[in-house]
Amino acid sequence: MLFDTVCVVGVGLIGGSFGLAMRERKLARQVIGAVRREETINAAFQRGAVDNATTDLAEAARGADLVLVASPVGQMKAICEQLGPVVRAGAIVTDAGSTKDDVVAGCSKCFGQKAFFVGGHPMAGSERTGVEAARSNLFENAIWVLTPTADTPEPVVTKLVAMIEGLGATPLLLNAAIHDSLLAVTSHLPHLTAAALVHLFSDAHSEYEVAQQLIAGGWRDSTRVAAGSSEMWRDICLSNTAALTKSLDDLLEQLHQLRHMLQEKDADKLYDWFESASTVRRKQGYFPRSTQ
Repeated sequence: MLFDTVCVVGVGLIGGSFGLAMRERKLARQVIGAVRREETINAAFQRGAVDNATTDLAEAARGADLVLVASPVGQMKAICEQLGPVVRAGAIVTDAGSTKDDVVAGCSKCFGQKAFFVGGHPMAGSERTGVEAARSNLFENAIWVLTPTADTPEPVVTKLVAMIEGLGATPLLLNAAIHDSLLAVTSHLPHLTAAALVHLFSDAHSEYEVAQQLIAGGWRDSTRVAAGSSEMWRDICLSNTAALTKSLDDLLEQLHQLRHMLQEKDADKLYDWFESASTVRRKQGYFPRSTQ
C-alpha cells in the first residue's frame, strides 16, 4: 500500500479507472472522489471507483497524501488554486492532462513549499466518457509520462513511479515542453484530422444521403477519436496552440506535396510516398500500446 488516502478530482473515464485500479490493486487504503454533479456520486459508487465521494473539493482533498486531478486541462489551474490551502503538508499532487507545459507552470506555484506538484499524463483513454466507461485495466501496458522539474524531490518521483508500475503502466520521465511538442504530432493532430474528416463527411452526406452506405473501414478507424469529449479537446488545443500550429503547418506541407503529385499524375512519387509510410507503420514494436 503506497498511499493512505487518495483524492481523485474528476471521476470520469480516467479518474474512475484510476480509482478502480488503485482500489483493486490495494495501492491506497481509501479513494475519495471530488465530482461536479451529485449524480456522479452514485455512478462512481456503483462502478466501484471510490470509497467515498463529494461535490465539496476541499472536503475530498483535505488529508489526502495523493491528489490526482483528472479534469480538462483548462480547469486544472483553478482547481489547484482551490487545492493549495487545503492539501496536507508534503502531499503529492499530479494530473492526467494531455498537455504539460502550461499545466506544470500554472499549477506548481499553487502549492509553494507545502506540497509537490508533478505533471503526469497516462497515455490511455477512449472516445467514451464518464465513470460508466471506467475499467481497472485501462492503464495496463500503457506509457505514463511524468514531467518533474529540477525542484521536484527524488523521493516524490520514486513514489509516483512505483504507483505507475503498480498500475501495470510504464513510467516515462520527460521534459514538459518536449512532451507537448511530441504529443501534438502523436495525439493532438490526429484528433484534429479526425474531426476534419467527419466535417467533410457531414458535408458530403448533406448533399448525398447514400454517402452513409459507402463508409469504409479506414474512415471508421481514422475518425474513432472524433467522438471524444469536446470540452477536453477544446482545452487541449488552447493549451498546446504553438506546437499544434507547427504540426498543422507540417501536415499542410505534406498534403500540398500530395496534391502536387496528384496533379502531375506522378505514379513513381505517389508509390514512394505510400511505400515510405507503409514501411514505417508496419515496423514491429515501433509503436507502443496506447489507446489515446
